[in-house]
Amino acid sequence: MKITRTTTRCLLFAIGLLTASSAVGQETPITIRAGRLIDGTGNVLENAVITVAGSRIIRVSVGAPGGTAIYDLSDLTVMPGLIDTHVHLTAHFDADGRNHSDPDETQARATLFGAENAYATLMAGFTTVQSLGSPLDRDLREAIARGTLPGPRVLTALRAVNAGTGSADEIRAFVRQLAADGADVVKVFASASIREGGGLVMTDAQLDAVCGEAQAVGLRTVVHAYGTEGVTATIEAGCGGIEHGNRYNDAAIDLMADRGTYLDPHVGSLWANYFDNRDRFIGRGNYTEEGFALMEEARVTGYETFRRTLAHGGVQVVYGTDAVAGAHGRNAEELVYRVRDGGQDPMDGIISATSRAAESLALADHIGTIRPGYEADLVAVAGNPLDDITAVRAVRFVMKGGVVYKNLEQ
Repeated sequence: MKITRTTTRCLLFAIGLLTASSAVGQETPITIRAGRLIDGTGNVLENAVITVAGSRIIRVSVGAPGGTAIYDLSDLTVMPGLIDTHVHLTAHFDADGRNHSDPDETQARATLFGAENAYATLMAGFTTVQSLGSPLDRDLREAIARGTLPGPRVLTALRAVNAGTGSADEIRAFVRQLAADGADVVKVFASASIREGGGLVMTDAQLDAVCGEAQAVGLRTVVHAYGTEGVTATIEAGCGGIEHGNRYNDAAIDLMADRGTYLDPHVGSLWANYFDNRDRFIGRGNYTEEGFALMEEARVTGYETFRRTLAHGGVQVVYGTDAVAGAHGRNAEELVYRVRDGGQDPMDGIISATSRAAESLALADHIGTIRPGYEADLVAVAGNPLDDITAVRAVRFVMKGGVVYKNLEQ
């Protein structure tokens, strides 16, 4: 049989499905020995033992393990499953190797690309993602939740609200429809694309409508916003989270801290992916020479803004990558950029991608921490990311909801 890229994909999915199905229904307690455990809240335990029953953690202790089955990760660092609060699961390159623009692509084909991206993301140690988003995300979310498809837990916006959605009343109706359609979060484009300057494009009335109505129907809001004007308008409208941010002043930082607004900056991996794949993006939509020049400016100002934000100490910085085509499965790279080049403390970086990210998703009582009663979402890496953050690239073990999807220590 000729081994093609498509064949390889099918084999990977089959392996993932077999791995998952072999653990479904596992209720006998199992134990996992961790050489080092970082619990997601800032605590570190050496020689820790995690006991799992079904999909939940039932005990965390130090010393000799008990139970009937043991995963020996004593040479590794174990952390909660990582969380990426901003991905685009269905974003992909077309058959010509360039950024997707095929008008004849079927929904089935796009969904399969999403499934491939979800699998790669899970194998990279990310057990929960927020996809912002595509209507196709809903099918992926439900298939993964059923356990029939290997991938991270998915939350989705389905569709985005933007300036063209309409009047305040039309926006409120749009938000109510999102809720009825099963969206987990409302994605809002308050600002233009950075490749078009990133200026504020929604009115105060529109922002008040979307964030107010989302709150009324029980949905969170995350807002694509750049600059002081966009960030300030977003916060004052009562929106819950800011995506990107970039080039805002110190008064905006103070306002974010005072209001408890979550910030998901993208300082390194997003830009690196675009520039590494420049030939695959250029010429499609607003991926122009001017657009790339504006992204280079954003990369420089982003680091400066990120450092000022960290120095303030009061902003709830969470972890997201804005993973598009070319970036899926490389989600941990942003941690390297934030710590190595942005000056973030490694422990704070890990917390931003675990317990704090879970809090921003309103899932802080279920995921993001290695604690009894929480979902058994665990990832193990070779090395110590507190000493060398690049250890997050070396994922050796992945468990989601008590199911082992990756174990290179066998």
